[in-house]
Amino acid sequence: MKTRFFILLGLITLFFTGCDLEGESNYTPDIWFYKDPVANGSDTLSFYLTDASGVLKLDTINEGDTVFFQMVANGYTNNLKGFYVTESSDSVSKILLPNYNALDSVFLPTSNYKEGKFLMDGTKSILLFSFKYVAKKASLNAKLTFSVVSDANFKDFAGNNSNSFVLKTPIVEKK
Repeated sequence: MKTRFFILLGLITLFFTGCDLEGESNYTPDIWFYKDPVANGSDTLSFYLTDASGVLKLDTINEGDTVFFQMVANGYTNNLKGFYVTESSDSVSKILLPNYNALDSVFLPTSNYKEGKFLMDGTKSILLFSFKYVAKKASLNAKLTFSVVSDANFKDFAGNNSNSFVLKTPIVEKK
């Protein structure tokens, strides 16, 4: 009887000391298109994988085209700390943002909208972000870089608190 009691006591002790009470549930944040990009208000554009990791290619657009993007950033169980959109060259293209008052209601005052830095207070786990992209000059090297950062903290296993991808946007002369 004593043997069974000590075995049971040992199992209970092992069970309670093996618990992780910190409850770590971290995920690498994600970023993707909510809807396919739309050029000039009506033409849906496709995007394709390339041979390079983390690089997508958009259908070719013409000088003067305006492309409407709707992006989603998701931290899952973690909260978002920042969202970044940068263009390769402002002489080739231009990003048109929503009204600054609308942006100020979501992002911190330390954000720098002109540089594409949209900082968040870390209380939301999902973000829907829309903007327009104007093709100003022909270029086969134009690109946009999208990044998201969350408050995930990976201590004991592999993961990352940020994620990004590059979208190549070939621009040709208008015929």
